[in-house]
Amino acid sequence: MFVVFYGKATHKAVYGRELVDAVEGGYTKDYIQLPRDGAFREALEQMFPRAETGSKSTRIEYRWPNGSSEGSVEFESSDRPHLAWLKAHGAPAPWKMHPTPTSSGPETIPGDPAGSTSKHADDQFNALADLGIQPYLVAVKLKDEPNMLHVRVYVDNPPPNYAFAGTERLPTQVQGLVESATATRNFRWLSVDSHAAVMTPAIASLVERLEENPALLLMGPPGTGKTVLLEQLVDFVENPGRGLLFDPDRNHDAWQEAEEPLKGMTRSVVFHPSYTYSDLVVGLLPHPIGDNAVGIKVSTGPLVNLAHFASVDGRRALLVLDEFNRGNAAAILGDALALIDKDKRGRAFVDLPYGELGIAVPTDFAAGGSTDVSSRFTLPESLWIVAAMNTSDRSVAPLDAALRRRFSIYEMLPDYDALAQHLGCDDTADLTSDIDSWTLGHVGLLSVELLKALNSRITAVLGADFQLGQSHLWHVTGVTVQQALLSLFAAFDYRVVPTLRLSLQDDDGALAAILRAGTASSPAAGSAAAAWRKADAELGTFGTDRLEVHTLSDLQFGKALDELRRQTGLKTGG
Repeated sequence: MFVVFYGKATHKAVYGRELVDAVEGGYTKDYIQLPRDGAFREALEQMFPRAETGSKSTRIEYRWPNGSSEGSVEFESSDRPHLAWLKAHGAPAPWKMHPTPTSSGPETIPGDPAGSTSKHADDQFNALADLGIQPYLVAVKLKDEPNMLHVRVYVDNPPPNYAFAGTERLPTQVQGLVESATATRNFRWLSVDSHAAVMTPAIASLVERLEENPALLLMGPPGTGKTVLLEQLVDFVENPGRGLLFDPDRNHDAWQEAEEPLKGMTRSVVFHPSYTYSDLVVGLLPHPIGDNAVGIKVSTGPLVNLAHFASVDGRRALLVLDEFNRGNAAAILGDALALIDKDKRGRAFVDLPYGELGIAVPTDFAAGGSTDVSSRFTLPESLWIVAAMNTSDRSVAPLDAALRRRFSIYEMLPDYDALAQHLGCDDTADLTSDIDSWTLGHVGLLSVELLKALNSRITAVLGADFQLGQSHLWHVTGVTVQQALLSLFAAFDYRVVPTLRLSLQDDDGALAAILRAGTASSPAAGSAAAAWRKADAELGTFGTDRLEVHTLSDLQFGKALDELRRQTGLKTGG
């Protein structure tokens, strides 16, 4: 589901290209630009598969009550995908203007669509703004309809005669998308799963993978958002919220909230050297049997408990295995490893140990209730197992090959688009310009470019597993440009550099390469972040040249800014 803020750029795209001065006025597009971030691109290709391998577009049909038109999804236009329509037909009718829109549609946006000049088209946009009406384009892709997109328009702050299209007619979840769409962040989207539960884009991508294979391994450098994503997935399973239903034959009243799906159950465990099969699956563990007395009884772990819960139709369960490579994962899972594959779920069985002693699973943790279960054990398909590990941690052994192949790999690399969006990055900003002309968008762009440049050198020196995640610069903030830059200096000093030093203990040469400090024999001129100090001659053969790292926050403001520019590869002294 897409929501597009109807700003000047969107108006120029949907108004039409048949103006006599279309090029001069900027009315040359027959498409809407879509996000370029990886999660959306992946979701887009799942919604609209390419016609054939290597093709750059897919034909689609725009549909609305009693009407339709042809269009396409362009996957490789310029630097981002496009949602396009045929030039001869123009944009889908619901997205066009009409002098007197009515509830029967299809047009909803008030205005004269018959102008022949860009000035007339501009005047229509300005008149719309004068009315205080803010339109939002809405597009809905239904799961069982290939290459079809249902389109509508809703308006915020409608006058009484346009109340039929007010955004208050949208479900709460879609209203949230509308509220988050702005002139600078004009495209928002979400997904709904097979249970009609609403998902954020990141969770939608994760759920798609889990529906293909209910065992997933998140891998990536620290700070790339693995923990945050797992927390969101846990919340989604435990609190799925009310889902959405959409009737394609109705216009603005097409929405209905579905019944709230059953709440799922989750458990999160952290692997470590002392964690065992008895903790995760089943074992003989101490149990109080009276005053000052302890006995031994069969105790089920989270894997068995969640499997029992998810074996009931309509239920979903999630087991999170964090720090997956810090314990002996193959030994911890034991014979349950043979049940993880999707084609073994509900079909393959193992016999749990201690079955002759009786195995019971808790049914009410608060009241202490339990129910006896068979020792014949399988994993239901509705039990998701999601493991997570940092690829940069070389203090642990690599994963067992038989274990790894049972999990789909979900690689999480630094997300520059997410960081740019979060920091309000201005892609058109000139970072070499005088600081007096800077906006907060410049600081956002410098932050993103700095992280890209650092990771490029880290990959060359250490490998991609050691890249810095976006969380290292996520909290760069400030009301003014100077405050935001001071925040960026601090993030570099106290998050970026310490992380690098921990990864590169006693390897001054590699750290110098990443911080552009040159070599001991040929130090870089003008380096303020780090500099080589010659060995003390009195130490003789025991002396060695060492790299000294400096704190940017302690430097003169302009010098610190020039150093960050230098770190990104820009010329200094702007």
